[in-house]
Amino acid sequence: MMARDRASLSGGILLLLAATIATTLADGVVKDLASRLQAPQVFFLSGALMAGLSVLAAQTGRGLGVVVQGCLRTQRPGLLALRSLATVVAAWGFFYALAQIRLAEVFLFIGLMPLMSAFLSRAILGEGVGPAAWIGMAMGLAGLMMLFPGGVSDISLGHLAGLVGAGAGTVSLVLSRLIARHDANTLVQVFYPNLALAVSALLVLPTFWLPMSLADLALILGYSGLLFLARWGMVLVMRRLPAPVALPLMNIQFVWMVIVGLVFFGERPDALTLSGATLVMLAGVVAVSQQARVNRLAARAARGAQPGGAVIPAE
Repeated sequence: MMARDRASLSGGILLLLAATIATTLADGVVKDLASRLQAPQVFFLSGALMAGLSVLAAQTGRGLGVVVQGCLRTQRPGLLALRSLATVVAAWGFFYALAQIRLAEVFLFIGLMPLMSAFLSRAILGEGVGPAAWIGMAMGLAGLMMLFPGGVSDISLGHLAGLVGAGAGTVSLVLSRLIARHDANTLVQVFYPNLALAVSALLVLPTFWLPMSLADLALILGYSGLLFLARWGMVLVMRRLPAPVALPLMNIQFVWMVIVGLVFFGERPDALTLSGATLVMLAGVVAVSQQARVNRLAARAARGAQPGGAVIPAE
C-alpha cells in the first residue's frame, strides 16, 4: 500500500539521520583515540564489546517479544561472511584515514559511496539507476576531485585508506540489503561483522598493544556503544530504503562532521573542501529526486496494470 510505503520511507530516513549522527560521534572518538592508541587494540575491544551487545540485545528483545531469533543463526552464511570481510576492511581503512586527514576530507570519501553503490546495486540487487541519478553521481565525483587541486601529488596514504574504506563500506551496505531480503534477523548482521573485526585485531594485537588509561577505556566503551547503534540502525535502514536512496542521504553526515571537527579538533574546512562537499550533497539530492520519480512512475504503472486500477501491495 502507498501509505505503508510512505511510512517505511519516513521511518528509514529518520533511522538514517540517527545512524549518521551516531556514526559521526563515533568517528570523532576514534580520531581522538588514533592519536594515542593503535588500531588493533581499539578494534579488538570495540569489536568484542559490540558482539556482546548484539547477544544482550537479542536476549532482551526475545524476552520482550521484539526479536524472534537470536543473533547467531542466519539464512545466508556465505553472504554474511562476505559482508563481515568487507566490514573489517572498511573499519581498518577508515581508522587510518581518520588518523591522517581531517574529518571533512574523510566525508568526501563517504560521499563517493553512492557512485559505487550504483554499480553494485545494479549488478547485485537489480535496482536500476536513472540517467539523472548518474549525472548526480558524476557531480559527486567532481566534488571529490576538488580535494586534490594539485593532482596526484596531493594524494596521501590517508586519502587512499579513505578510498579503500569507502569501497569496502559500500560493498558491506549493499550486501546488507541483499541479506535482509532473505533473512529477517537484523542482529546477526551486527554480531558476526563485529566478531570478525575483533578476531582480525586479535591476530596482530600482541605486537601493537599499548598501555591504556581509564579515560581511554571509557572512550572505547562510548565508541562501541555509538557504533553498535549506528551499525544496527544502518541494517534497519537498508531494509527500508533502496541503496541508491539511502547512500546519497548519508551525505548529511558532512554537516555533523564539520561541527565535530570544528568543536573538538579545531578543524576548519578550506574553501575547496566546502565546495567539493556542496557538490557531493547536491549530487545526493539529484539521486534521491530521481529515485522518487522512478518510484512514482512504477507505482502509477502498477496501478494501471491492475483491474480497475487497484494498487498492488509493495514488495
